[in-house]
Amino acid sequence: MSDWETTANGVSVRTDKGRYTADELVVTAGAWAGEVVPELETTAVPERQVLGWFQPTSREDFQPETFPVCSVASPEGHFYATPVYGVPGFKLGKHHHLGETVDPDDVADPRPADERVLRSFAERYFPGAAGPTMGLETCLYTNSPDGEFVVDVLPDDPRVAVGAGFSGHGFKFSPVVGEILADLAIHGESDHPTDIFGLDRFGGAGSVPG
Repeated sequence: MSDWETTANGVSVRTDKGRYTADELVVTAGAWAGEVVPELETTAVPERQVLGWFQPTSREDFQPETFPVCSVASPEGHFYATPVYGVPGFKLGKHHHLGETVDPDDVADPRPADERVLRSFAERYFPGAAGPTMGLETCLYTNSPDGEFVVDVLPDDPRVAVGAGFSGHGFKFSPVVGEILADLAIHGESDHPTDIFGLDRFGGAGSVPG
């Protein structure tokens, strides 16, 4: 989507393949939400993340049958890990990695400092998984000011529903978020509770309290 606008008859969306019109629009633009919807500029902020895969020295201890998906709150921060599955490595990440706000179109590749954050945690808490580094990859969070989702219609035009600011924990809720967005776009309301996800909790659309 290149841009969009509301008209007297509905919503018009321009893409590289042409222009489309509809009665309603749902925007789920991830880290680009603030660029696509100005009301989200300060309530959907991109953050750089880095994931690492390490080759276990005791591979049998980090298989799905013996090692669960886990989340660890530690003095070093909140980390999450998964067993060896599909790729030859123990997967490890730190929630809000280095706290770097970024332009989603200009995200730095993994750096030695990123690897040190992950490796030092593995060496302390999962030494059997802290073998050679198999790979590092960057990805993006899109954070809201309070770490909760933004799922709402725009206050100035209820024909436009937005889902953004999932703050690193939206994926597992995607089916119900999709259902809520469809409800909002088609019916203007949902049977699911939505007040906690409203834009107005920030003191006005797109504004951060304080």
